[in-house]
Amino acid sequence: MKHLFKYFFVLTIATFSIACSSDRDEEVDNNPVKIVFYKNADELAITYDTAGTVSATIRNQAYDLYKQGKWSELEALFKANNLNGGWPPANGGYNIVDDVPFVAGQKFDRYSVAIGSYDGTGVPTLGGSFTSPIINGYVYTFTQRALNQPENKYDFYYEIDVVNNALPFKSQTADIIPWFNMEGKGKQTMWKIPIDIATGYQKTWNKLAEEGYVKITIKKSPSGKYPNSVGTVIQ
Repeated sequence: MKHLFKYFFVLTIATFSIACSSDRDEEVDNNPVKIVFYKNADELAITYDTAGTVSATIRNQAYDLYKQGKWSELEALFKANNLNGGWPPANGGYNIVDDVPFVAGQKFDRYSVAIGSYDGTGVPTLGGSFTSPIINGYVYTFTQRALNQPENKYDFYYEIDVVNNALPFKSQTADIIPWFNMEGKGKQTMWKIPIDIATGYQKTWNKLAEEGYVKITIKKSPSGKYPNSVGTVIQ
C-alpha cells in the first residue's frame, strides 16, 4: 500500500509539473513579439522621442510593454504622456525585418490622399512610404492596418505592382501594432524611398512609376470625391 501511495504521489507531481510547464509555454506563445528589433529602451525611443526629452522611466516602461506586446497599455502610456503625436512607436510595427529587397511581381496596396492640390482632373500625385503586401491575392482589411482616420477620409486606395528587380532601395517589413481602436496585426512594408534631388522631398509613387520601377492602379475612391479616378493607371 505504501508503494502504491508513493506511485500515485509521484504521478501527481509529474502531471502537475507538466501542466505548469504547458501553462508557461502558452504564456510565451501568447506574446506576439517574436523578433525584438530594438535592443534597448533608447533604441526604441529614437522612433518616438527624437528630441530626447522623455524620461528614462517612461522609456523603460514603453520598451517593456513593447517587448511584451501589451499594446493597449502601451497606447495608454503614450496618450497619458503625449508621446509621438498619438502615433505608436517603431513606425507602428513589431517583428521587424530590415533591408528586405523588392522583387518584380510583388504587389502592395495603400490608402492616401493626393500630394498638394488636386481638383479631380488629370492624374493625382501620390506619395508615402507605408504599404501592405498583397500575398497570394489576400488583401488586408482596413482595420488590420491600424490607420488614424476612418476609411472614408482617404481619397484614394491603390495597388502598387513592382515591375523591376533593380529597385535601388530596400524595405522594412513588420506586423502592425493595434492602435487607434483598430484591430491591427496585419502586415506593413515601409519603403525606404530616396529623396528626389529635383524637389528635395521623397520621391512620389508617380516618380517611381516614371522611372520604371512600379505601376500604380487606383482601385477606388473611399471618400467618394474622385470616382472618375478609379481605374487610372500610372506607369
